[in-house]
Amino acid sequence: MQTASLFKILSLTLLIPLMVSCQLKEVPFTKVVVTVSLPDDGLQGGKNDYVVVLTNIATGHSQADTTDVAGQINQELEEGVYNVEVTGQKTLTTTVADGSTQQSYTQTVDIRGLLEKALIVGEQVELAVPLQIAQKGNGFVIQEIYFTGSTTPANGSYYQDQYIEIYNNSDSVLYADGLSIVESTHLSNNAISEFTNYPNDLIVGALYTIPGEGQTNPVQPGKSIVIASLGINHKLANTNSPVDLSKADFEWYDSGKDVDVPEVPNMIRNFCYSNTIWVLHVKGYHAYAIFKAPGSYADFLAQNTISVQTASGSSVSRVKVSNSLILDAVELGTAGAIGSKSLSSSLDVSYTYCNSSYIGKSVRRKVLNWENGRAVLQDTNNSAKDFIPNATPIPWEVEE
Repeated sequence: MQTASLFKILSLTLLIPLMVSCQLKEVPFTKVVVTVSLPDDGLQGGKNDYVVVLTNIATGHSQADTTDVAGQINQELEEGVYNVEVTGQKTLTTTVADGSTQQSYTQTVDIRGLLEKALIVGEQVELAVPLQIAQKGNGFVIQEIYFTGSTTPANGSYYQDQYIEIYNNSDSVLYADGLSIVESTHLSNNAISEFTNYPNDLIVGALYTIPGEGQTNPVQPGKSIVIASLGINHKLANTNSPVDLSKADFEWYDSGKDVDVPEVPNMIRNFCYSNTIWVLHVKGYHAYAIFKAPGSYADFLAQNTISVQTASGSSVSRVKVSNSLILDAVELGTAGAIGSKSLSSSLDVSYTYCNSSYIGKSVRRKVLNWENGRAVLQDTNNSAKDFIPNATPIPWEVEE
């Protein structure tokens, strides 16, 4: 009797797993086709050789493949919700042209794409992943430089309405305290750069700094600060001027030689080559950059002021700023023809421009996309692609 009972128990024990296994269903699989699409800037690089990683959010399991010439991969995946990440690197060529004159610049860029929480169920799913050239700047960037000036009704030259606008391209509050604007000493219309022995530095002749104690000047995400040559309503002073800068956040001021608008806070003049006032070159010809010194500016100037030789053979003082400190930089030149660059290609592979001087036009950074009502400005370290040349100045605004 005991033997029979034991046999029954053993039989049931063996039978239960078999019954359970018969009730389990296989996890269904889905055929997945992923197709990448490229921005115009990236089309020349082709659609092949991008790595596509599909990650099941529930299990964490990932599967990778590489796109073919059509920009596609074909996989079979367990049904579920997936993140699709695409990465690749391409060498692109940018041409800046003006009539028959043109210059080309080659740049190796990272290209990225992400599709989140894609539902993969059924027999077949087709997914499209848009790609874009990877952003370099997610902090302060130069949004606009209005340097050309305007004419007066009497056809005179008016340059007092110049300004530089700096934008918070991140999703967090940033503080502008200690942020500096610098202007290159080198002129881009010169055929040869005189500073080739400083490959890791930008040699500057003007350095103006925003005052503050560290958190005095907050800049909200998607907002900008305008730094004016003169903080007045220029439309009243000159009816041909395109801008009202009476609400400028700051102005660069050269004590004793300049007009000071008391309502507009002054930048700190840490260094300037000019014995009178600093004026942006109305034809461009310079590079502009923003950076923050790692310590006090007194120490920074003491360590980085150098003597350089001019074309006439005399020696003058200038300041070197390490490329590694520069947050953003823009090279300006003449359309289709630039002699030599001030900036390393790691900061700006090409340049942007306005067609002439005193035309009331600026260069303005493009909008890449919008995130929850905040404009994300394009920054690929290629000003020919990132900026709109000959733009109409619109301080404190972005062009949708």
